[in-house]
Amino acid sequence: MKYFKTIILIITTIGCSININAQQKTLKDYKLLVTLENAPFDTLYLFDYTDNRNIQLPGKKKGPFTWEIIIPDSIVNNSENMILKVRDYDPINNTTTNIRFITSQNKRIIPIANIGVEDRVNYIHARYKEKTVFTGDIISTKINNKDTSIMGDLICEDFDLMLQNDNSDITIRAKDPYFSWFNNYYNEKKSYEQYLTSYKSFVKTYPDSRYLISGLASNLNNYRSVEDIKILYSLFSEKHKHTQWAKKIESFISRKFENSSLSTLDQKGHEEVIQDQSKFNLIVFTASWCAPCLEEIPLLKDIHNDLDQNLIITYISIDEQKNIPAFKKVITEHNIAWRSLLAYEDNKKIKEKYFVNGIPHCILVYPNGDMESIEIRHPDKKTRLYKIVNNNMELKYNND
Repeated sequence: MKYFKTIILIITTIGCSININAQQKTLKDYKLLVTLENAPFDTLYLFDYTDNRNIQLPGKKKGPFTWEIIIPDSIVNNSENMILKVRDYDPINNTTTNIRFITSQNKRIIPIANIGVEDRVNYIHARYKEKTVFTGDIISTKINNKDTSIMGDLICEDFDLMLQNDNSDITIRAKDPYFSWFNNYYNEKKSYEQYLTSYKSFVKTYPDSRYLISGLASNLNNYRSVEDIKILYSLFSEKHKHTQWAKKIESFISRKFENSSLSTLDQKGHEEVIQDQSKFNLIVFTASWCAPCLEEIPLLKDIHNDLDQNLIITYISIDEQKNIPAFKKVITEHNIAWRSLLAYEDNKKIKEKYFVNGIPHCILVYPNGDMESIEIRHPDKKTRLYKIVNNNMELKYNND
């Protein structure tokens, strides 16, 4: 009898442990409840396309027009770009079908494609409006298990968004779907200062917003100064200050360049990006397939010839390994005189580390280790580069 009691106790303990673990796992998940009144379809899923992950989370039908989608915290903590889709790429009709929400701001219609979550349970409520077809659009999909981009038709099932007066992700997103872009849907002409003032006011109103802090982290290079970013970042609460987005912002604010060891052009060894810290270093991210990068070469040659004594230029190619021969061909055909390194072994990590959202992308590293992004294709930025390098080196020589 004592033996059986022991067995029962063990089974009960295991059962309780499993139940507790299941509850804890459930608590870690996020829930999105989507009600789409009069939706002309029966299926719905959430599509996470952050960094081309292409993760699909199916919606479970909970009512005639309501779906429930469970989102693991691992996705929420790493996702910046999520949309709702009705169906993936249809090769027969060459189409893909997404959900798009329509809202009105200042008497103007604003479409919202991306969505997110803020709380453990999130709600979206909308009413069917119409179907909109965009012909000749670029569709990202998988063909034979390979990420592929093809030309096709994007079908948007449009819904009028029924907003609540709350702090939900969709409510905040609806007020400005282009936060930190310094742009808007209608391309209205607004000054940098006007945008910055509106962003400060926005963050003050919603200091807990995951959408806003991730939006800031994704668009740091759009800001004219680190001080502007510091002020904006200080307006956020502590709610998301432990996230990857906060760490990215803090790293950017620190302005210190962190060296990396990358593959040499001949792929026979590795070298540090910066080898001589006594001079200014201009780090240029490029790729063989990037047309603006090729157009920038004559400008870089001018800078190299003019500032060669005080400035070291280094190329970092973000080409995939299969495209390295094409990049080497660019180096040869254009008689590139400066050093080139390859980031193919971990392109994603390198781009994140140096805040590379697009190319060409240039980073100026000071002799003291400070760094800043600089757009040398703008004449005033190029002039500023010359002044920084020449003035600082002249001061150094005078002090010596």
